[in-house]
Amino acid sequence: MLRFTAASVVLTVTGALIAAPVPGESPAKELVAGLSDASEKVRDASAAALLHRADALPWLRRAARATDKDTAQRATALLAPLEPRRQEFVTQAIDACVRDGSIDLLTEWHQYWKPKVEEDLWPVGARAAKAGLDLFAKSCPKAAWKQFEHRLVWQTQVSTRVHDGPCPERFEVVKSAWAIRTDRMDRLILEPMSVRFVSVAGPVRLTELGDGAPYLVLGPIEAKTIRTAFVACDGGISQKVGFRTMSSVVACRGNYTGGTLFGSVVLVDGDIDLTQATDIQNSLIRASGEIRLPKNMQPKNCVIDAGAVSATAPYKFFELADVGLWVADSDKGLRVTVVKGDTPFGNGGLAPGDLIRAIDDAPAGRAHEFRKRVRRALVRQGDCLVTVARGDKTIDIPVFFPPPK
Repeated sequence: MLRFTAASVVLTVTGALIAAPVPGESPAKELVAGLSDASEKVRDASAAALLHRADALPWLRRAARATDKDTAQRATALLAPLEPRRQEFVTQAIDACVRDGSIDLLTEWHQYWKPKVEEDLWPVGARAAKAGLDLFAKSCPKAAWKQFEHRLVWQTQVSTRVHDGPCPERFEVVKSAWAIRTDRMDRLILEPMSVRFVSVAGPVRLTELGDGAPYLVLGPIEAKTIRTAFVACDGGISQKVGFRTMSSVVACRGNYTGGTLFGSVVLVDGDIDLTQATDIQNSLIRASGEIRLPKNMQPKNCVIDAGAVSATAPYKFFELADVGLWVADSDKGLRVTVVKGDTPFGNGGLAPGDLIRAIDDAPAGRAHEFRKRVRRALVRQGDCLVTVARGDKTIDIPVFFPPPK
């Protein structure tokens, strides 16, 4: 499992800041400091001692960013073998995410993956979508499912064009289906585009998402139409004029604003605003927050569930609580409210009342930004270095995440 279960909370803010001890200096940190010693002999000995020291990795990453070139080069050389080794268990991590329904973690792993055979990238979309399509088949009319099934059959009958890298201004329209992995799609692509799978590390802004394809997105989405698509989005989904969602499955962590909704499953960890809809029918609509409907409109043949627990099930999105941490934005910064024992952050030594200043020497940001930075560090590094203010002290705390099982 990639997820820690959030059980009972045993620490409170009151008095915890005073009681929390300041962690002692790490022996690994002291060894890494030796990479900058004036003596070359000491630098060489430190480098030799740091081989295979997993507890030194957060400090080595900091040293790799040092302005001293020799220090940075030595740290980078020690880190270099780790990337290929981490790539070896990406498929295991993706398997765990598919089983667990951890859809944004799956997307994060997919973005990080460098398979030996590029064709291995593209079946992940169908595997990610399966649980949602199973729910779709149970919840929506057969006609809507038949439309989706028709698009899936079409995809198996056409050739695939692959795009892996920064998104161009537009894609060539061809009699084939695109498989796309990119960092963002923030241009309006007006001509019809057939896609088999889209994996995006950032925001998406398209006229239409469709063609029976899975879209795995780690940012917000703006679109006019979602038609016959599976969409998993770690961010809000907002409408353009005339927005429609038809014969689709949508799971998002954020608010959803839409119009016409027909024969679809919409699962939202946030609020759903359908007040501009002209027609709502034959759909499953579920949200952890509010669901706002047009006045004087009665949706037809719909299941509507507001304030739902596990609203995006069978999918879920990564939360800091999964790794033992609860935080809140405050006027002084990002404050730790709860830390659970025997978790990565609990074992690291963070304490309620700490103010998180940075992660891997980059600003921590607001709570929603910090969550995404922790998720990326979990996937790409397996550790992070958190800088906190505790009383009148500023301390660095290494945090280590377990490998996926």
